[in-house]
Amino acid sequence: MLVTMMKRVMLVILAVLTLTSAQAVFPSNSKLNSVMDLRMKNVSVNKDDQYLCTSYRMPVNESYIVQFEPLANANTAHHILLFGCSEPYNTEEEGAWSCRMICRGEEQILFAWARNAPELVLPKDVGFKVGGPSKVKYIVVQIHYAKALPSFKPTDQSGIRLYMTQKRQRYEAGIFLLLAYSLTIPPNTPKTSADISCSFTASGNIYPFGFRAHAHSLGRVISGYHVNKSNSYHMIGKGNPQWPQSFYPVSEQVVVKPGDKLVGRCTYNSTGRQRSTMIGPTAADEMCNFYIMYYKEVGTQIPFPQCVGNNVPSLIANLPPGSDEPLPYNATLEAAAHGHGSHMQGHEDPDPTITDVVDTPTDSGKPGLQHYVNFQSDFMSDNSQTSSSVNGLDYPIGQVGGVATDNKGGVYVFHRGNRVWDGRSFNFNNVFQQQNSPIEQETIITYDKNSNILRKFGKNMFYMPHGITVDQNYNIWVTDVGLHQVMRFPPGSDTPDLTLGVKFQPGNDNTHFCKPADVAVLSTGEFFVADGYCNSRIMKFSSDGTLLKTFGNNLMTPQADGYPPEGSFDIPHSLTIAEDKGLLCVADRENGRIQCFDFNGNFQKQIHPPEFGPRLFAIEYCPLHDGLLFAVNGPPLDNSQTTVQGFIIDINTGKLSESWNTQDGLRNPHDVAVDPNNLRVYVGELNPSKVWRFDMMGDSGSIVTDKPLTTPGPGNTGTTSANTPVSSSTTDTSEPEVAKGTLQKDDTVLPAVIIGVLLVIPVVIIVVVVIVVRVYKNGKHDCCGRHRSYSSKKFNLGNFLSPHRGFDRLSTDESDHEIDLSDSDQEEYSITQKA
Repeated sequence: MLVTMMKRVMLVILAVLTLTSAQAVFPSNSKLNSVMDLRMKNVSVNKDDQYLCTSYRMPVNESYIVQFEPLANANTAHHILLFGCSEPYNTEEEGAWSCRMICRGEEQILFAWARNAPELVLPKDVGFKVGGPSKVKYIVVQIHYAKALPSFKPTDQSGIRLYMTQKRQRYEAGIFLLLAYSLTIPPNTPKTSADISCSFTASGNIYPFGFRAHAHSLGRVISGYHVNKSNSYHMIGKGNPQWPQSFYPVSEQVVVKPGDKLVGRCTYNSTGRQRSTMIGPTAADEMCNFYIMYYKEVGTQIPFPQCVGNNVPSLIANLPPGSDEPLPYNATLEAAAHGHGSHMQGHEDPDPTITDVVDTPTDSGKPGLQHYVNFQSDFMSDNSQTSSSVNGLDYPIGQVGGVATDNKGGVYVFHRGNRVWDGRSFNFNNVFQQQNSPIEQETIITYDKNSNILRKFGKNMFYMPHGITVDQNYNIWVTDVGLHQVMRFPPGSDTPDLTLGVKFQPGNDNTHFCKPADVAVLSTGEFFVADGYCNSRIMKFSSDGTLLKTFGNNLMTPQADGYPPEGSFDIPHSLTIAEDKGLLCVADRENGRIQCFDFNGNFQKQIHPPEFGPRLFAIEYCPLHDGLLFAVNGPPLDNSQTTVQGFIIDINTGKLSESWNTQDGLRNPHDVAVDPNNLRVYVGELNPSKVWRFDMMGDSGSIVTDKPLTTPGPGNTGTTSANTPVSSSTTDTSEPEVAKGTLQKDDTVLPAVIIGVLLVIPVVIIVVVVIVVRVYKNGKHDCCGRHRSYSSKKFNLGNFLSPHRGFDRLSTDESDHEIDLSDSDQEEYSITQKA
């Protein structure tokens, strides 16, 4: 018996070593047999709030859906719902139809997506059963198009990609819906609630593992509870409907048994709205939906998988305190949902003409191109510090939208004062909601190279500052995403001499922008605008503001390299010009890459080393060393372990020569600027609100700290650590200390790895022996471990299961951090009636 046990131990060790050296490609719960795209078929959308459906036949053999991947973008699709039918209202061959009817007979919700939610991986041994003898012979895709499609994109192919297996899953997945269908939200009211309650009827238990909250622009928090027979309340989940409307993990282990109760509450804030709001089908109406994704034993029957209205009012009086209190602010999730920082995994049909893709493996750089980072100076303190200690300013510094430099070493900061971009800033039509409240602080501050303030202006002029650029003639260019405008200020002037875009009016024609992100200016005076958050395009203008050219789109179907086609953008967020190379380069933010074009908009190359991760926020060109690109990425919106940091790339080869960072690590960098004359790099952050300064050391390219640029505020002594190299007037001949994360080869790596493995193996053996002994004692012969997330933009619910029959315990890890149901022409509202 001992010999047998040791054999098992060795097999497990072998399996562990194999897994640690392999890259997971699909969920580990089963072998995938098929991938199916359920898309709209080049539908035309020529009016607002249009609902279109199309159907797809499921496989002949019984199959299980184990993963959903959105092929959509919130700028186009307000929501997507998948319904399972035995027979659709229209067949697949009949194309799309207006969704007054979805199925002929029974229908069930399989998946729901809105607000740039990421893809979803189901837990191990769990799947939605379709095809074969199941009731789901077809899936109907319903999309609510809140806005008509723009003229430059006349048709749409949004949808959902299914990953399926024919391996029978141990548990069947399902969705139970709580919804309110009757509600009037009065105008200018900070808190209005809608309540939902009912008894749960089924032939067996269900085990919730995910929840999803859905409301429109007024929704602030939606919570759902399970109430057992002892009248004990257990939270299933509490969600902010202004965040990506994904299925989030349940709050605690919950088992819903027949006869138990379910309770939900939706809370709204209508402050600033001058009209009453009802539950209804359009984006201007509201909704109250709380989805519960669960697994159940095979054969468990649920005759009515929804809870409609407040059927047990006595339960509402005992709702736990805080059920209607909003969740803490989360900048990343706010950004993701509202285009300020979205997943926007919108995929369209591939463009087969992609050429000259620069695949950039990690490279330590060519001789003479070593750019090590050792330390940094805090150029500006965050907005929690008082005016008396922050650069002599009489107000706090807000979120830093942009930072720029001129050829004299001047530094220009464009910040948001007391304004924060969150879910209340814009409505679904991208219209700014605080038009009567310009920022009261001076939002543009200019420093000299020694950190002395030269001027400040912009009070009561801006609403949501974003990008700032200074051209060769010292004109200041800014973009304001709230105003939807681009402005140019002549040197020394507080009044713009050129303003493009219509104030507070988003649009996609030749005279309107929609949340423009950045400007880049040629020496000729011609300039480019990244019309970034909504329109995914680049616009080129003459020096007098005449439109010359528009290029770019949001076609997102991945190519062979895993990236969308060239010229497609998921938020073109930052621009830089390498005039000596004839290149305009774009930080394609949510695609995590740099794309470069000639000045006529013709694609030249793209750069996407894996170190960028899924999101790249800003880039800046530096002519030193025959051309460098400085870049900063941002916090990932998924479970990936991407490090937030800065990068230096050789623009000629696309090779990454170095990554660099602050001692404690950048958190939310939003913009980067380079002063090649004074060998300095500046990074502006949103939260905390800071501007960091990095100094480069001459020809060596090394970046080290200088003495603090500003009078230190509280908590910032302005001194460096004892082992930090500091540049001075005398030459330092010592080698600069290499920062953490610097990309370079190290002869000590292999021995370190070998020693580490040798040290870990005994621990692994001990752990495995303990596991085997426990399994042996309990008489269990199956061990269900967590499966890995196998790509970056995924939400893997496999790590969030309650411990039921071999499932793993709920993970308490939280992510960091900047639209409905139907048998009629109505979005998720119609599910309030039928589905």
